Amino acid sequence: MRRSPLPLVAATAVVGAMAVAVPALASSSSGPAAHSARARHCSAVIVISHHHRVRACLIPGPRGYKGFNGANGKTGAAGKNGINGKEGKEGKAGTNGTIIAYAIVQPTSTPPTVNLINASGITSVSEPNPGVYCITPTAGVSLAAGLAAVSPEVSYGTPAGAPGIIAVNAQHTNCPATPYEVDTYTPGTPTLATGYAFTIVIP
Repeated sequence: MRRSPLPLVAATAVVGAMAVAVPALASSSSGPAAHSARARHCSAVIVISHHHRVRACLIPGPRGYKGFNGANGKTGAAGKNGINGKEGKEGKAGTNGTIIAYAIVQPTSTPPTVNLINASGITSVSEPNPGVYCITPTAGVSLAAGLAAVSPEVSYGTPAGAPGIIAVNAQHTNCPATPYEVDTYTPGTPTLATGYAFTIVIP
């Protein structure tokens, strides 16, 4: 029994269709230059036996659409703040000062009087003799055996700007009723003189 030549006929038909399709694709271009450009991009050769050889050229298709951009990454978490250091301990209180009284003493000649300026802990000052000043502290001030520190003051003198020699008389011989005596002298002489202002500090 002979087999039907159906497979061979089908193969021949396929070859014939491809032979027709390939020239048709080539002829659909705009000219020889386009045909040559497409021929250079052949990506496959199909050879079918039975005395037929067909060359198939695959023409590249158009570029595909650009893909969507990827989503942005999440922002990293903020770093933690450092811990504040502990507050230092409060320092110990300093010892109390030793100054218990102070003042600027200003002698005046018109009328003759003595002024106290910026005084603290001193009640009054008198001038029984020219250049002798008897100083009375405020009641309750602890005295320091008649000790005091004095220095010339030039802005309140008479005349202003003339510094004198200022000295403490610890035995307050000219001021028996008060615990402090200050004597002022004309510079370069042992002569007591009025008109020289001074500062006094009682420790």
